[in-house]
Amino acid sequence: MVRAIACILLGALATVGAGAQSPNQSAVPPGGGLAPDPAQTFAENCAACHQADGKGIEGAFPALAGDSFVLGPASPSIHVVLDGRAGMPTFRADLTDAQIAAALTHVRTSWGNSARPVTAAEVAALRSGAGPKPEDKKPISAH
Repeated sequence: MVRAIACILLGALATVGAGAQSPNQSAVPPGGGLAPDPAQTFAENCAACHQADGKGIEGAFPALAGDSFVLGPASPSIHVVLDGRAGMPTFRADLTDAQIAAALTHVRTSWGNSARPVTAAEVAALRSGAGPKPEDKKPISAH
């Protein structure tokens, strides 16, 4: 009987704790834990505009399926998600590094896209200003 009551109380506490979490908080504990699910992170934060199939909405939201921008180097895409662009909102204050990495990994590896995944460390470097910025591209010249 005591064991049953303890289980009920623990279940109730877990439910209350889960309900208290803001939608912008990460379920991933700092410094580790389970990584966010890429498909779910995309669905919750990106699919309303870019659509679940990545085809976007013509004239309003660009397609991500087969898009050369998202298939190229990761840093420009990370910057767009962090800071927004051309009507796209910024997600800098709303998503963790792990969530941004998960969403971009989904974009870069779904719908026939075959770019490499994005890591939370890459997002953290660009968020902090430690990484290269897209406008810092330097031409390569042979000597």
